Amino acid sequence: AATGVCAIILGAGTSPPVRCPRRRPLLAPWQVSLAKCFMRQRLASTVAVADIAVNCRLSVSYFERAFANSVGFSPYAWLLEQRVASAKDLLRIPAIPIVRIALDCGFTDQAHFTNTFSRKVGMTPRAWRNRHSPTKEAQ
Repeated sequence: AATGVCAIILGAGTSPPVRCPRRRPLLAPWQVSLAKCFMRQRLASTVAVADIAVNCRLSVSYFERAFANSVGFSPYAWLLEQRVASAKDLLRIPAIPIVRIALDCGFTDQAHFTNTFSRKVGMTPRAWRNRHSPTKEAQ
Protein backbone atom coordinates (compact mmCIF):
# COMPACT_ATOMS: atom_id res chain seq x y z
CA ALA A 1 0.00 0.00 0.00
CA ALA A 2 2.85 2.38 0.79
CA THR A 3 4.29 1.83 -2.67
CA GLY A 4 0.95 2.71 -4.24
CA VAL A 5 0.70 5.93 -2.21
CA CYS A 6 4.24 6.90 -3.16
CA ALA A 7 3.46 6.19 -6.82
CA ILE A 8 0.42 8.46 -6.67
CA ILE A 9 2.34 11.23 -4.89
CA LEU A 10 5.26 11.00 -7.30
CA GLY A 11 2.95 10.88 -10.28
CA ALA A 12 3.86 7.41 -11.51
CA GLY A 13 1.63 6.23 -14.29
CA THR A 14 0.37 9.70 -15.11
CA SER A 15 1.22 11.99 -17.99
CA PRO A 16 4.15 14.35 -17.54
CA PRO A 17 3.39 17.67 -15.87
CA VAL A 18 2.30 20.47 -18.16
CA ARG A 19 4.89 23.18 -18.32
CA CYS A 20 3.92 26.75 -18.90
CA PRO A 21 5.88 28.30 -21.73
CA ARG A 22 8.49 30.76 -20.56
CA ARG A 23 7.70 34.33 -21.31
CA ARG A 24 10.30 36.10 -23.34
CA PRO A 25 11.60 39.19 -21.55
CA LEU A 26 10.62 42.45 -23.21
CA LEU A 27 11.51 46.06 -22.59
CA ALA A 28 8.90 48.63 -21.72
CA PRO A 29 8.39 51.25 -24.45
CA TRP A 30 10.21 53.87 -22.38
CA GLN A 31 13.20 51.52 -22.06
CA VAL A 32 13.34 50.90 -25.82
CA SER A 33 13.23 54.65 -26.49
CA LEU A 34 15.83 55.37 -23.84
CA ALA A 35 18.20 52.66 -25.07
CA LYS A 36 17.94 53.74 -28.70
CA CYS A 37 18.38 57.42 -27.82
CA PHE A 38 21.38 56.60 -25.62
CA MET A 39 23.05 54.69 -28.45
CA ARG A 40 22.23 57.27 -31.16
CA GLN A 41 23.77 60.04 -29.06
CA ARG A 42 26.98 58.04 -28.78
CA LEU A 43 27.41 56.77 -32.34
CA ALA A 44 30.94 58.17 -32.57
CA SER A 45 32.12 56.74 -29.27
CA THR A 46 32.31 53.42 -27.49
CA VAL A 47 28.97 52.37 -26.08
CA ALA A 48 28.97 49.95 -23.15
CA VAL A 49 25.88 47.77 -22.90
CA ALA A 50 26.29 47.94 -19.12
CA ASP A 51 25.72 51.72 -19.23
CA ILE A 52 22.53 51.29 -21.24
CA ALA A 53 21.29 48.53 -18.94
CA VAL A 54 21.90 50.69 -15.85
CA ASN A 55 19.89 53.54 -17.39
CA CYS A 56 17.07 51.09 -18.10
CA ARG A 57 17.33 49.79 -14.50
CA LEU A 58 18.10 46.24 -15.61
CA SER A 59 20.93 43.75 -15.39
CA VAL A 60 23.12 43.48 -18.48
CA SER A 61 22.05 39.93 -19.37
CA TYR A 62 18.35 40.67 -18.93
CA PHE A 63 18.68 43.91 -20.92
CA GLU A 64 20.44 42.17 -23.82
CA ARG A 65 17.75 39.46 -24.05
CA ALA A 66 14.88 41.90 -23.63
CA PHE A 67 16.32 44.36 -26.19
CA ALA A 68 16.75 41.59 -28.76
CA ASN A 69 13.21 40.34 -28.14
CA SER A 70 11.74 43.85 -28.31
CA VAL A 71 13.70 45.25 -31.26
CA GLY A 72 14.67 42.16 -33.23
CA PHE A 73 18.42 42.83 -33.02
CA SER A 74 20.99 42.58 -30.27
CA PRO A 75 22.03 46.00 -28.93
CA TYR A 76 25.38 45.77 -30.75
CA ALA A 77 23.77 44.74 -34.06
CA TRP A 78 21.25 47.59 -33.78
CA LEU A 79 24.05 50.04 -33.05
CA LEU A 80 26.01 48.83 -36.10
CA GLU A 81 22.93 49.33 -38.28
CA GLN A 82 22.64 52.91 -37.01
CA ARG A 83 26.34 53.55 -37.65
CA VAL A 84 26.06 52.24 -41.21
CA ALA A 85 22.92 54.34 -41.84
CA SER A 86 24.70 57.43 -40.53
CA ALA A 87 27.71 56.64 -42.71
CA LYS A 88 25.46 56.42 -45.78
CA ASP A 89 24.16 59.92 -45.08
CA LEU A 90 27.71 61.26 -44.77
CA LEU A 91 28.94 59.38 -47.84
CA ARG A 92 26.52 61.44 -49.92
CA ILE A 93 28.74 64.47 -49.19
CA PRO A 94 31.78 64.01 -51.48
CA ALA A 95 33.91 66.54 -49.58
CA ILE A 96 34.06 64.40 -46.43
CA PRO A 97 36.93 61.88 -46.52
CA ILE A 98 35.93 58.27 -45.90
CA VAL A 99 38.38 57.97 -43.00
CA ARG A 100 36.63 60.94 -41.32
CA ILE A 101 33.24 59.29 -41.83
CA ALA A 102 34.58 56.06 -40.31
CA LEU A 103 35.74 57.83 -37.17
CA ASP A 104 32.66 60.06 -36.89
CA CYS A 105 30.41 56.99 -37.05
CA GLY A 106 32.24 55.16 -34.25
CA PHE A 107 34.43 52.74 -36.19
CA THR A 108 37.96 52.22 -34.89
CA ASP A 109 39.55 52.91 -38.28
CA GLN A 110 38.83 52.95 -42.00
CA ALA A 111 39.55 49.23 -42.39
CA HIS A 112 37.01 48.31 -39.69
CA PHE A 113 34.49 50.64 -41.33
CA THR A 114 35.10 49.22 -44.81
CA ASN A 115 34.80 45.61 -43.61
CA THR A 116 31.60 46.25 -41.66
CA PHE A 117 30.04 48.42 -44.37
CA SER A 118 30.88 45.88 -47.09
CA ARG A 119 29.41 43.03 -45.05
CA LYS A 120 26.19 44.95 -44.31
CA VAL A 121 25.67 46.74 -47.65
CA GLY A 122 27.37 44.44 -50.14
CA MET A 123 29.84 47.00 -51.48
CA THR A 124 32.66 49.18 -50.19
CA PRO A 125 31.96 52.70 -48.94
CA ARG A 126 33.76 54.17 -51.99
CA ALA A 127 31.67 52.08 -54.40
CA TRP A 128 28.50 53.06 -52.52
CA ARG A 129 29.53 56.74 -52.64
CA ASN A 130 30.21 56.54 -56.38
CA ARG A 131 26.85 54.91 -57.01
CA HIS A 132 24.91 57.35 -54.81
CA SER A 133 26.75 60.60 -55.44
CA PRO A 134 24.50 63.63 -56.12
CA THR A 135 25.64 63.80 -59.75
CA LYS A 136 24.66 60.14 -60.34
CA GLU A 137 21.23 60.58 -58.73
CA ALA A 138 20.47 63.69 -60.80
CA GLN A 139 20.92 61.76 -64.07
